[in-house]
Amino acid sequence: MSTCGRLATFLNLSAATARQRVDYQANQEGIRDAAGKLQIAERMLEEAKSNAINQGLLLDLQLNALESEAQFMDED
Repeated sequence: MSTCGRLATFLNLSAATARQRVDYQANQEGIRDAAGKLQIAERMLEEAKSNAINQGLLLDLQLNALESEAQFMDED
């Protein structure tokens, strides 16, 4: 499945690990056919992408300086 490959690339996993995660989720949901597993892999990829966007926004918020600390400099 190319979707598992994209999932593996996006999550920095091996292709085998991504397939195992998809198979595990399919087993939890009682899905055994390839089409169902493909849908699960696509859903997992979309969830990973949305989580990455949320994590990026959170990091951006955390990296902004407070007004009271904006001019603060640390000694080397």
